[in-house]
Amino acid sequence: MSERTSGNRRNKPAKARSTVIDAPVDPIMGGDDSPLPGPATTTVRPPPGSAPKRLESRFSRGLQLVAGAIVVLAASIGVAWGARRYVTTSPRFAVRTILIEGERRRSAAAVADAAGVAVGKNIFALDLHGAGQMLAQDPWIERATVTRKLPSTVAITVVEREAYAAAVIGGELYLATRDGDLFKKLGEEDPSDLPIVTGITAEQVARDRPGVVLAVKRALDVVEDFERTGIVKRYPVEELHLEKDGVLTVTIGKEAIALHLGMPPYRDKIEQASRVLNEVARRKASAQVIFLDNDAHPERVVVRMR
Repeated sequence: MSERTSGNRRNKPAKARSTVIDAPVDPIMGGDDSPLPGPATTTVRPPPGSAPKRLESRFSRGLQLVAGAIVVLAASIGVAWGARRYVTTSPRFAVRTILIEGERRRSAAAVADAAGVAVGKNIFALDLHGAGQMLAQDPWIERATVTRKLPSTVAITVVEREAYAAAVIGGELYLATRDGDLFKKLGEEDPSDLPIVTGITAEQVARDRPGVVLAVKRALDVVEDFERTGIVKRYPVEELHLEKDGVLTVTIGKEAIALHLGMPPYRDKIEQASRVLNEVARRKASAQVIFLDNDAHPERVVVRMR
């Protein structure tokens, strides 16, 4: 029988030292040239009743976590409430000492009372910010700080205003600080031996309060210049009159000598006034008005004698 030369690969002789194990022929596809079957897949179904058990187990663990969180939260709230109750009711934190600094116009007792601080009160029940605000309502107190020092001390520090002059506005006297701030109406217990600033109207204050404050401050600068020259020892400043155009007239001494200073700057004019007053005193004369407002010829001074 002649050897078949068919193209069937199964009839070719195998190569030496090489072994090929083919996968079994797929009976459906048939033939050796059929494609290899894909990977096998297996579906495993849970036994009846196992899925609900797993869900029940997860739900149980969730409930345990929630319950644990609730217990921790309740314990924390209980501890916080207990701690708060202790610090707000324990005699250990009752105020026993009140330290007050900076008071001059107001007594220490008045400052403590205005702040709402009293011996025996619980130190944690105090509203420190509110106490400082209550103190600041006093016109004499510029600012105040209230602090607690555990376990039983409250410290109050106040900065009081100081009156440098009194300004006449609308027929009323108002105290002014060195910076020109008009902070209160003059009362019976307030200082009265102060320089008086005149020439300010209520309309000016309503229209331009910052401008009025600046004008008063500049007038008090003049008082400071007088103090620097030493004139005030013999002729204290009694009145500073401000004109609308900025002209300033200063009245000094018991003799009420009027110094017409005119427009600023004033320092050189005040030094010149000091020399004139010394010369008048040397001559044992009495001046009534001294004109130092000749800006065209500042060296010229006119003195009107009594």
